[in-house]
Amino acid sequence: MLDEADCMDDLADIVREQREALKNNNQRGSEFVNNLNDLMDETREIFFEAQLLEGQRDDLAKKLAARFNCEPRASALSNAMTASDRAEFNTAADRLTQSVFILKSEMLILSGLIEHNEKYSAMLISEWRRLAGESSQADLNFMG
Repeated sequence: MLDEADCMDDLADIVREQREALKNNNQRGSEFVNNLNDLMDETREIFFEAQLLEGQRDDLAKKLAARFNCEPRASALSNAMTASDRAEFNTAADRLTQSVFILKSEMLILSGLIEHNEKYSAMLISEWRRLAGESSQADLNFMG
């Protein structure tokens, strides 16, 4: 669980970097795109690692549940453990829960920023087309 929590924390860090890159677009076009592509590549790598760790955690939970004759849920597993194991287990479960919550929050913020940027870009393109159309119309009027 702690390895998976570390992975979630790494993903949250990458999402923050993506958000900052979108928010502070001070780079030239190709530099900006390359930076975002690098961040996306890193995101994919960490995501695949997280999926692997999730599968391992799920398998271990099922094995422990079979051993303790309970459901493979954190609360059921915790209740079946000794007090010393329970404390360590609950700490790890809480850390994972917190890391997932933070990642979800960061993803929500990034999604909002992307949506905002999409609307802003669409507005700029629309205005550019309008101005380009007016310019073309003015050229036609001048010639005619």
